[in-house]
Amino acid sequence: MKASKAILYATSGFLVLIWMSAFLISYQTLVAVAVSGGLGYPWAYIWPLCLDCFMTIASLDVIRRELNGEPTLPAWFVVVVITIASTAFNVTQAQTTALSWTVHALAPVVCCVSFEIFMGVLRSHFHQRNMPITFNGPGTPAPKPTTKPTSTKPGKRSRQEITPETRDAIAGYYRLHPGTSYAEASRDIGISRHTVRSVVMRMSTPQQVAGEV
Repeated sequence: MKASKAILYATSGFLVLIWMSAFLISYQTLVAVAVSGGLGYPWAYIWPLCLDCFMTIASLDVIRRELNGEPTLPAWFVVVVITIASTAFNVTQAQTTALSWTVHALAPVVCCVSFEIFMGVLRSHFHQRNMPITFNGPGTPAPKPTTKPTSTKPGKRSRQEITPETRDAIAGYYRLHPGTSYAEASRDIGISRHTVRSVVMRMSTPQQVAGEV
């Protein structure tokens, strides 16, 4: 678990660093484009934000739509169009050589791709930690598992009665996150580790876990 968090933080840090570097390079070029287009201070420094920051907002809207079960195509369309526009404006400042075109086109493309990868990392982490388990399609919350303690004697571990809702919640979780440890599943869905293990052990294969939801 600690190794997984370390990889997550390292990956996120490098992606943010790459995105900031590409953003600054693209921003500097777009300022030159604005000046060439006749914009003066301070508008020449504000104009680039209409492209690169709008692309960032559209990328965030992709995740918002995905989490709410809404169509993501409109947001993706905006991301693609803004990236193409930013790349085209960057290339206008390049020299008439293939190398110069590539150098100027690389910054906005890297800016877009690195941010999308970073959003993918956050999306995956968010799904693992906070997304409700769905059974009837996107945006449909799972029924809250109900558990009843059956033993409260001192010195004995308290157990939970395995209700159909509890079983469905565990099966649904393992359908979305196959290979997850009992401890992590217990923490994510709020059911005791013993109950999680009991339900999973009664199912012969991971496919059966997914198939019985």
